[in-house]
Amino acid sequence: MEKMDHMEKMRKMKNVTLITALLLAGLFVGFVTPQAVHAADDVMRVFIFAGQSNMTGSDSKESLVDNHPPFKGAAEPQKDILFSYNVGADKKSDGWGPMAPVKGVFGPEMTFARKLKKHVDYPIAIIKDSWGGTTLVNDWNPAGPDNGKKLYARMMKQIADRLKDLDAKKIKYRIEAMMWHQGENDMFNKQGIVTYEKNLRNFIAHIRKDLKSPKLKIFIGEISNKGVWGMDNRHRVAKICVQQLAVVNSDPNVYFVPTSHVGFKIGRGVGLHYHFGTLGQLQHGQAYVDHYRNAIGKPLKTKDRSFAKSDLPKGKKVKLFILGGQRNMEGEEAYVSQLASLPKYKKLAGDQRDVLYQYSLGGGVLKSRTWEPLGPTGYLCNFGPELSFGRAVKKTLVKNQTLAIYKHTHSGAQSIDWIPAGTDIPHRDLYQNFIGGIKKARADLQAAGYQCELAGVFWHCGENDRALHQQSKMYAGNLKKLIDGVRKDLAAPKLKWYITEQPVIPPSWAGKRTFLDVTADLQKLATADPNTTFIKTTHLPHRIVLFGTEGICALGEEMARAIAK
Repeated sequence: MEKMDHMEKMRKMKNVTLITALLLAGLFVGFVTPQAVHAADDVMRVFIFAGQSNMTGSDSKESLVDNHPPFKGAAEPQKDILFSYNVGADKKSDGWGPMAPVKGVFGPEMTFARKLKKHVDYPIAIIKDSWGGTTLVNDWNPAGPDNGKKLYARMMKQIADRLKDLDAKKIKYRIEAMMWHQGENDMFNKQGIVTYEKNLRNFIAHIRKDLKSPKLKIFIGEISNKGVWGMDNRHRVAKICVQQLAVVNSDPNVYFVPTSHVGFKIGRGVGLHYHFGTLGQLQHGQAYVDHYRNAIGKPLKTKDRSFAKSDLPKGKKVKLFILGGQRNMEGEEAYVSQLASLPKYKKLAGDQRDVLYQYSLGGGVLKSRTWEPLGPTGYLCNFGPELSFGRAVKKTLVKNQTLAIYKHTHSGAQSIDWIPAGTDIPHRDLYQNFIGGIKKARADLQAAGYQCELAGVFWHCGENDRALHQQSKMYAGNLKKLIDGVRKDLAAPKLKWYITEQPVIPPSWAGKRTFLDVTADLQKLATADPNTTFIKTTHLPHRIVLFGTEGICALGEEMARAIAK
């Protein structure tokens, strides 16, 4: 309905759109007129993107974009978006051009523009300045120390030059916001890691002063916990994050953008990597759109999937299953759109209205309000094993029984983040939210008149921990602490746990690195506990780290079979 209204407005427009005017002025030679731009708002919004390698888009590949169905065509030039860039030492645009990858590489700017333009009536321009491996303490320091690259001055010159171009064409504009993703290299600098907050405040103050925009909105992208540095340098990353959050919490126009839930490159020989990679950058840009729209008081509308009270399943005895874990439980790279090509699973793309579903995904990035029908939530266009699991388990329930699923995931976590005692990095601790989510799900069922049985917890293990020797050694012990804590806090000492296997990284991929056999440790854990079951998954379709669409569906069915056994 919203799209039809928009198209009707476009047909009734009598004035020439801004882009048509630019065509006549000669600035957009060969560009097409975008349908999304209305003459009613012809003020161009200028967004600034800056930072180091994960802003540049290092290790993203234009050639791989179409491998991810939700982003098919996203690498094609966007001729209705003005784009200027200065990337690294030698990649610089000649003034404004269309939005497109830079020599086959792209950062978050590409899908930011692609998603935002679908929801606005005004024209968009993006100025990008980035250089991998750079620091805020030196390279981006507005004071420009002798040992730095003087990137602040370079960025401000690019901005000034592009704004002059707009002025020359008499194009009305305003500087709308700045997206900043940086800090990985400051955490290895003895001075940078302890002065990041001070340096970030100084950086923001100079930008606002020099751009004559005292309330300019700044969006700080999180250093992903899913990468190598977020795993084996978790304390260094935390020190930068805490300082970023201090700035965010003290400035109403600075916003934190979580990124640990989005995709991250799988690194050969490590399992983890330093960069978001192709999928991660595609989702990275969308994350900035969501937070920008929230900041301006115009959040993007999402469909309310909640059950009406009258539509709740009728069976009053409920079996409540808990699903938790990391990347594969969340469903990274398992795409809803690919279900249509799998005859056995294509119906999973629709809602299962006879199954109740609540969730907290990506560390709380997306949470259900109350009970919904089991089905794809829209989260990153992905789904986990809950869909096939729910369908299979539902067939085994007796008359007057209802199935309910509560899913709680964080694909950027390690096992230590889930232990009940917490850690010395409290903003990464997940246990209290996990146990709180389970209790809420149970209470909501009881409030709706159901008799609730906690039927079991399914846990997918260790995609991130397996890549690091020290974390692998602790995995089984940390999981035991989680199991014991959940049973104690739910007053369910015999609560069944089902641990699903994460297949071992093959030697052909690992290279010279060796990985501990976590599987053996988990089998020992299950053997010692009569209420814990270990589920083998090596025979299921899977790739090096992620199962993919068919594999995730098969995983859910294997989980259901474990109950029957």
